[in-house]
Amino acid sequence: MSTPGRSLISRIVWSTLIVTAIAMVAMVGTVLLILAALTRNNIDNRLHDQLSAVSATVTVRGDGTVTALETPNDSIDDTTWIFAADGAVIEGPRVGARLTAIATSLSDVRAETNLNQDEHAFLAAPVTRSGTVRAVVVVEAPLEPYESTRNLTLLGLAALALVVTGGSAALAAWTVRRTLEPVETMAESAEDWSEHDLDSRFETTEVDDEFGHLGRTLNGLLDRVAGALRGEQRLTSELAHELRTPLTAIRGEAELSLMAESDADIRVRLERVVTLVDVMSTTISSLVAIARDDARTSSHTTSDVLVRTVLEHHPHARGISVSTDGITAVDIAVPIDLAARALSPILDNALQHARSRVTIVAETEGRMVRIRISDDGEGLPSGDTESVFLSGRRGPASTGAGLGLALSRRVARTLGGDVHVTSAADPTTFTVTLPVS
Repeated sequence: MSTPGRSLISRIVWSTLIVTAIAMVAMVGTVLLILAALTRNNIDNRLHDQLSAVSATVTVRGDGTVTALETPNDSIDDTTWIFAADGAVIEGPRVGARLTAIATSLSDVRAETNLNQDEHAFLAAPVTRSGTVRAVVVVEAPLEPYESTRNLTLLGLAALALVVTGGSAALAAWTVRRTLEPVETMAESAEDWSEHDLDSRFETTEVDDEFGHLGRTLNGLLDRVAGALRGEQRLTSELAHELRTPLTAIRGEAELSLMAESDADIRVRLERVVTLVDVMSTTISSLVAIARDDARTSSHTTSDVLVRTVLEHHPHARGISVSTDGITAVDIAVPIDLAARALSPILDNALQHARSRVTIVAETEGRMVRIRISDDGEGLPSGDTESVFLSGRRGPASTGAGLGLALSRRVARTLGGDVHVTSAADPTTFTVTLPVS
């Protein structure tokens, strides 16, 4: 289901992805902090246990010589140094010079001391006998096994986080798509019904879920829309019938008067009455066709004939010149009467506001013909290019009812085209688009 910008499905999937990723990062961070604390605690406990075991074996002979008994665990002896009070090595493992140098640097401590260096943890503490420091014990534990465990754990948690995050996003996409599929189907059906069948409705059940409620709501809305359209069609037909009768009578009286009248001025006025009656009759027929959605027929005309027909009913005034040099003869797939109803209000507006010149250009673009009507008037206020098409909206100098531009757009859209303001000033340009044959 496509929407302007990012679709609802993508927004939900991205939200799920971001929230899950944040949760996974928080989880991994928390696990690493806990693991680091446990590792540090295990190392400290091991070193303290080892230090206590070795310190207990330290003895002082009668001549003041410090000795240490063998421990039952060789691994303790391999990671332990015993120094005399003066820093001399009493016992120590056969290890590299670097570890020995680190242990020797702790041989003079007089309080329990921790040191982490070169991926090894050291703990040193003095051994006191009879209130006197007799020796210093230094024990060591490698950090590499703990760091390997931590790195493997981190790698496993990162892989798990990626799997969970990707799986959550995929599951969200699948779930949301399946969930919104009925909504997309309903939208497509409603769009099709609005064009072809106002009597169709959604099948709903008595189950009071969200889709059932949506279907019932849309059915009610379709009922009201269909009722409004039928009411408009009925009202338009009744008004057309009521208006055509007096118009026919007026035209008949004018034609009879023409037959009996010899005065030239009066004959011109009577001919003008007949012409206006014909225009009104055409307008009524156009409105009825629009209301009944019968505007699209097999009839067609051409752009040059359409412009020439509209100009015949708009005599030039106030010395305004109308240029039609830019008109290309293009077949238009709409009846000329309805196309004229779309174009006529635009030309009226241009002639009313122009200072000296109106330009009409017609050309094709794809499957549409674009008729641009420009005038050299004052132009439209900035940002006011859409409100001019509102029914009843008119300018301060307008003498009309403010319905012409609104009717023009409605007729054009009914015919499969549109009307837009393509330039608000210098010049002011309205563009009417209609489908080509």
